[in-house]
Amino acid sequence: MSNVLCDMMGIKYPVLLGGMLFVGRARLVSAVSEAGGLGILGAGAMGPEMLQREIQQIRKLTNLPFGINIPLKSPMAEDLVQVVLQASVRVISTSAGSPSRFTSLLKERGIIVLHVVPTVAHALQAQDAGVDAVVAEGSESGGYINLDEVTTMALVPQVVDAVSIPVIAAGGIADARGLVAALALGAVGIQMGTRFLASQESDIPDDYKRAILLAQDTDTVVVREKKAAHRDLKRELIEGVSGSEMGSLLTADEIFSLLEKGTLKQLPKWVVSSAGQSAGLIHEIMAVEEMIHRLIDGARKVIASLPERLPC
Repeated sequence: MSNVLCDMMGIKYPVLLGGMLFVGRARLVSAVSEAGGLGILGAGAMGPEMLQREIQQIRKLTNLPFGINIPLKSPMAEDLVQVVLQASVRVISTSAGSPSRFTSLLKERGIIVLHVVPTVAHALQAQDAGVDAVVAEGSESGGYINLDEVTTMALVPQVVDAVSIPVIAAGGIADARGLVAALALGAVGIQMGTRFLASQESDIPDDYKRAILLAQDTDTVVVREKKAAHRDLKRELIEGVSGSEMGSLLTADEIFSLLEKGTLKQLPKWVVSSAGQSAGLIHEIMAVEEMIHRLIDGARKVIASLPERLPC
C-alpha cells in the first residue's frame, strides 16, 4: 500500500529521525536511513565546515535519502543553507523561525522542505510559505518546545484539519502504539527523537542512555527561560547515574548565547539532558534496524487488533 510520505521522500517506512542538536550525528542518521526511515541531521549547533564533514560521513555510510535540520533562528542558518545547496541534499527540515525565509530558494533547487510547527497558526504560515509538509510537534517532545505547550494528541488532528499538505506527528511517540495513534489522527507518518537516543548507534554518553531507561512518566521537566522553553530529564535522575559530571550541563539560555556568539566549539560531555515524555516508554537499548522493524511489525499487529476493541 502506498504512503504519501514514503513516496515523497523515497523511503520504505514513514518514520523520521528528529533533527537533534548536538546528538543527532552521522552514525545515527545513516542508521535510520539504512533501516528504511529518513535520518535527519541536526545542524543547528554546527558551523559550515562541521556540517560538510557530517554530510560526507553520512554519504560514506549510506546511499539512501537523508535530511538536514536547520533552526532558522541560528546565526549560521544562511551559511548552513549554502552548504546544503552545494551538497545537493534532498530533504531539508526547518524549525524555530519563519518558514518563508529560505523555502522558495530551496524549492527552486528541487529540495523537499519540511517545517516543524508547534501550533495550528504556525502550520498555516508554513503552508503559505510553500513547504511540502509540516511536522506537528507536541509539547511532550524533548529539547526546545513552544511556550504554548500544545500536546500532540490535541495538536495533530487540528493541524490535519487546517492544512492541505501532509502532516507528520511528533512528540511523545516511541512505539508501535504511538505510530498507529498518529495515523489515526490523520498524520502520514511520525518523527521520533528520544526513542532514537536510546539506540546502539546514538553517540550520547552511556550515562545519558541509562538515565533515559530509568525515566518514568514524571521524570522530565520543562524549564522556561528568557528565550525558550526546554524539556529535559530531571536533574535528580541524571545525578543518580552521572555523579559529578553534572557540573558541565548548560542551560538553554547559555546554549543560545554561545550559538549567537559563534563560540560553541568544544562541547562538554553533558552539554544537554534533553528527553521527551516518551522516555517512560523506553526500556532497552537496541539497534536502529531492530527498533524500526519492531515499530512497523507492531503497528500492523495493533491495527489488526482494533476491530476487536470496538463494541458491536
